[in-house]
Amino acid sequence: MSIPQSNDSIADVVLHETQAIREQLLNHELYNAIQDSSDLQIFMQHHVFAVLDFMWLLKRLQKEICGCNVPWLPPREPQLTRFVNEIVLGEESDEDGEGNFSSHFNIYLSAMDDVLAPTTAIDNFVENLRGGQTVSVALKQAQIPETVKRFVSFNHELAVNGSASEVAAAFCFGREDIIPDMFQRLLSGFKSAGMTVPRLQHYIERHIELDGDHHGPLSHALVNRACGTSELSVQEAIIAAQNSITHRIALWDGVLDELQTF
Repeated sequence: MSIPQSNDSIADVVLHETQAIREQLLNHELYNAIQDSSDLQIFMQHHVFAVLDFMWLLKRLQKEICGCNVPWLPPREPQLTRFVNEIVLGEESDEDGEGNFSSHFNIYLSAMDDVLAPTTAIDNFVENLRGGQTVSVALKQAQIPETVKRFVSFNHELAVNGSASEVAAAFCFGREDIIPDMFQRLLSGFKSAGMTVPRLQHYIERHIELDGDHHGPLSHALVNRACGTSELSVQEAIIAAQNSITHRIALWDGVLDELQTF
């Protein structure tokens, strides 16, 4: 495959190559399978790990684009630097809907408390990481489904060892670009089931607002920048995007399997 000409961005090429698997994710049965609070509890116990490892990809991009080293040097691309730092600001210290500030991760934990979803597994995982355990060891000890372990392991490996093009593509097409459509389907499913979940709804609506209106388009520019003019980087980006979406489908499959056997 050759580098696209001026009329088509690299991000457009990656989007085209991932369209089929993207539709598979957006048409997943899970969105309409969450019918009551018990179902929601199961979903959130799986999904909270994706809320956490999102930050690992973001922090890798912050290091790549913005620079987090001493001595500091001015960033080469201020627009993308602003974009990445803007996401970090929101994810780490956004308005919580109650007049305060909180990380999106902690907002999600509060939403889990609202629906009485146990947080023991994610709490223990975070504390083990704080205590110095590696992600690999902490995952082995975690009492969580294998689909969750594989999802987190994939994203950690990518954040630590992936190329800039791979991380940017996974972040864009596995997260920022697809989250608004994916979360809108979740929200519609909750409303159809008559569930009232204020803090979770705030979390979901905030992501739809931010990612759909602003972050999604700029994440395409991030992919273009990361790939540059390298055909190898474009191929890496396509594969990383496909793998990211595939792992999300597997994560949803795991939730659905548990719902159907609950």
